[in-house]
Amino acid sequence: MQYRELSGDLAFTFEIPPTAAGTALEQPCLILPWAAQITSVRWVPGAAVTANGANYATLAFRNRLQNGAGTVQPATARSYAATNSVANVPETMALSGTAADLQAAAGDVLTATIAHTGTGLAIPAGLLQVALRIRG
Repeated sequence: MQYRELSGDLAFTFEIPPTAAGTALEQPCLILPWAAQITSVRWVPGAAVTANGANYATLAFRNRLQNGAGTVQPATARSYAATNSVANVPETMALSGTAADLQAAAGDVLTATIAHTGTGLAIPAGLLQVALRIRG
């Protein structure tokens, strides 16, 4: 079977390591072997997270392109400034309203990032699941 014979959405799941409060993270997830449309992004925290309006963390999903310098964010970041998470419950991240942000080229590098505001917030290990549809 060849990639071009696959149809529908293909789900890829990536382990995201735990991060301490104030510790930034950028976790490479996938180098795309083909051009694809991003159709969904979900985050599953391995433990409950209690939001904090002053000291929080933000999880984002990015396309760093082939040169690593890309800033495209295909899905809205998950902020822990106001909303808690429940352990092992998937959260769907809202996809970008800009259609071009959802189009990735062969060779692009997809990453997960965790950034902190104030002193930050510890984020547990979890899974990031990305669904892709191969583009001809």
